[in-house]
Amino acid sequence: MKKIWIFIVLLLLTCQKSEKNTVTFWHVMSGPLGTRLDEMITDFNAQHPEGEVKSVHMGSYDALVQKLMGAVASNTPPVISQMYESWTDQFYEAGFLAPLGNFVAQDSMFDLEDFWPVFIEDNTYDSVLVTLPFNKSVPVFYYNHDILRAVGVDTFPKDWNEFRDVCERLRDTGVWATSWPIDVWYFSTMLYQAGGELYDARNNEPRFNEEPGVEVLTFIVELVKDSLLYLNPGFQRQVEFLSQRVIMIPASVVSWAFIKDRPQFTMKVAPFPGGREPATVIAGTNIGMFAKSSPAQKRLAWEFISWFLKPENQMRWTEASYYLPTRRSTLHLPAFLTFAQENSGYLSIVEQLANARTEPKSKEWFSGRIYLNEALEEAVRLERTPGDALDFAARRLQVEVQ
Repeated sequence: MKKIWIFIVLLLLTCQKSEKNTVTFWHVMSGPLGTRLDEMITDFNAQHPEGEVKSVHMGSYDALVQKLMGAVASNTPPVISQMYESWTDQFYEAGFLAPLGNFVAQDSMFDLEDFWPVFIEDNTYDSVLVTLPFNKSVPVFYYNHDILRAVGVDTFPKDWNEFRDVCERLRDTGVWATSWPIDVWYFSTMLYQAGGELYDARNNEPRFNEEPGVEVLTFIVELVKDSLLYLNPGFQRQVEFLSQRVIMIPASVVSWAFIKDRPQFTMKVAPFPGGREPATVIAGTNIGMFAKSSPAQKRLAWEFISWFLKPENQMRWTEASYYLPTRRSTLHLPAFLTFAQENSGYLSIVEQLANARTEPKSKEWFSGRIYLNEALEEAVRLERTPGDALDFAARRLQVEVQ
């Protein structure tokens, strides 16, 4: 009988050991980004043997949002996940998220003041800090400095008028001056620089069709009409840039990680040219926690999130991914100073965060962004005038939000 009881106790202990506290983390990081993220998760797990963060790669952002919506509907969400602002707005309003501000308030070691203010604004809904920044970027220009120098241009254009002039000077080189995809991100940055706004969330009114928006879209359309800008979908423009068939291309700062060792010419990187007002638009996702998780899962999830956002770990993330460090103290680390020296121009890009803006965070912008993108495409393909295209998109959005 005694042996039976010993066996039962051992069996119970074995079962308890097997029930390891697991935090599922849904994300879409791949390539060098995914490799570094998995390395960091492995390191975190080694430091926290009481549980495990399980990396679950979801393929793409489209797949991620579809699976998140399905998981929420079936009451089986992950513990933490990447999420865009418009997704967050929907999940939070429906009560599915555990606001991270509650954990910040209980963690005296977590210095919220160290973050760039735009990142806190980006993650705050109705005065509640719901999520925290995860992978954040801004648009930049990659350019062939050898060809620019050959036509007498030693520095990248500081404003859009200079950009147009440089494109004109490059006309006779036999290659395209610049190549862009149709992209709301680039338009938004230029719109804010022109003093415009995208959307008034308080009054549910689109504003991208006002005078600054028409001005910006007209500028882009004129580049296309004058054969200075070559429309190029997806990442094909990067291939043509590396092949020296295009001289200047806009892309995310993260593209630096993928193309830095490939050019057979002097590649340089610069912030977007400026406008009447200093502005750039941050992109990328944040990290959120689902309320359904157990208390133990939430504790471990917060341990991981706060650990990942420590300055030294942000530096590890930046080194591999070129994503922007979210905390200002990261810029004072010796590792960052070395990184900035080795990647000329990166510091000036990070410093733009002082004037960074966000796209609208409300759930209505999920549709608004789609309508605006379609308006940009209609205009640059000369199917509608810039004003008509933007007005039509604004009317479509107004019908939906009323």
